[in-house]
Amino acid sequence: MRALRPEISVVLATRDRADSLDRLLGILAAQLRAPAFEVVVVDNGGRDRTPEVLERFRDRLRIVALREEAPGKGRALNRALEAARGDLIVFTDDDVLPRPDWLAEFSAGAGRHPGSPVFGGRIRVDEEAVPGWVRRSGNLMGLLAVRHDLGTRDLAYGWGEYPYGPNMAVRVSCLEGGRAAYPERLGPGTAVPVGDESAFLQAISPPEADDRTYLGAAVVTHPVDPEAFRFGRAARRCFLAGLAHGLLGVPLAPPGDGGAGAVPRRMARRLAACRSARELACICIRTLGWRRGRSLRG
Repeated sequence: MRALRPEISVVLATRDRADSLDRLLGILAAQLRAPAFEVVVVDNGGRDRTPEVLERFRDRLRIVALREEAPGKGRALNRALEAARGDLIVFTDDDVLPRPDWLAEFSAGAGRHPGSPVFGGRIRVDEEAVPGWVRRSGNLMGLLAVRHDLGTRDLAYGWGEYPYGPNMAVRVSCLEGGRAAYPERLGPGTAVPVGDESAFLQAISPPEADDRTYLGAAVVTHPVDPEAFRFGRAARRCFLAGLAHGLLGVPLAPPGDGGAGAVPRRMARRLAACRSARELACICIRTLGWRRGRSLRG
């Protein structure tokens, strides 16, 4: 078994979260119907017992353990991408809880959609732990609670829609020849700790492309961080999310979608759908961040 070239490389960066990593590796070791796979883990300057956890799983998983002292998720993931040998690169976080058939579903989905370079899976959260003002907003549920749930079936992502980092995959062929590298100036560990996934995936599949596929059966559960819903922290994340999209040049509306009035009409619809003053404030703050990013982009 160990001599087989892996079909899948699961890659992740971790820092001082040995307990979460231990739980994740235990779930990966018990995956059902999974093809040959490896787990590439980059310890991003941690000081806890992560090396001990990785060593303990070597007889149950094909572990590639790396270390990157320089801070930044992007740097760590680029180390992982250099080492990964699978045909499908599956990205996740150390605190998610994958379903037992998670990797089998990614493998099957990649086979069903041979023309897709990018895949995303469903991310479930404990919605009861999310305050109502966030739960009533599909946009904020993604941004603040990290929920990504488009249903249980396969479907094509629409204009500007992308999977989320805790549950996404790309074909390794998209990374060959320097076509894409994980951004190191965006994301956790940088001044703009969001937007890294969008920057990475846009280099593979631009917003207007129709080749990105959502796999509703590839499911993980993501823990909810109650601190994320404190208004000050939520507002900051909204501003930074808008800033990142502005820096990346992502428009607020699809180009050519209704002419010069498309953006105001889109914003008016979004504002009209707000259910609370806090949601309204977050949308406005995100727009301010986007405008700031556009101005810095020049």
